[in-house]
Amino acid sequence: MAYENLLKSVEENAGEREQELRIRARAAARAILEAAEARAADLQQTTLDETKKAAAIERNKLMYLVRVEEKKQLITRKEAIFSQAVTMAEQRLSSLRTDPAYPEIFKKLAQEAAGAIGTGKCQVHVDKRDEQLSLDTLAGLNLPAVVIPDLTTAGGLVITNPDETVTILNTVESRLERIKEHRKLEIYSILFGG
Repeated sequence: MAYENLLKSVEENAGEREQELRIRARAAARAILEAAEARAADLQQTTLDETKKAAAIERNKLMYLVRVEEKKQLITRKEAIFSQAVTMAEQRLSSLRTDPAYPEIFKKLAQEAAGAIGTGKCQVHVDKRDEQLSLDTLAGLNLPAVVIPDLTTAGGLVITNPDETVTILNTVESRLERIKEHRKLEIYSILFGG
């Protein structure tokens, strides 16, 4: 019987020990599970934060690209309108010679060019249609010049000094070109405001 009691006591101790180990195992498993859940929540939050950040960066990049594209399209439209305005000006100026004010305009163009060339005899290049007007205008201004009708232009003249080292372009086309180059911002401001 003592042996049975001993066996029974060992079994009871083993049962208690087993139950104690099971309780500890459950507690350890619960702790591991809680730690894993916390780690998973942290990873999920980190992934969510990184995804939000990446989405914000992508959105900003796309917004920038859209703005750049809109600006390119706006510039293209402005260039087209500017080009159309210049074409209209060229068309209007092509008939300048028929305007009753053309002789006075020609005189001012001649005075400007002659003032820039300086004193002394010069050569005045004009369109054949302006040859007589040029002779009359230069005589009226007392400018000694040789008139050479070798241009094709909507109006105006080109003056050179005798050795042709200085050339002053004062034709309708050259003035329009200068306006296109140097007054583009002003014209844009007039056309589009700002």
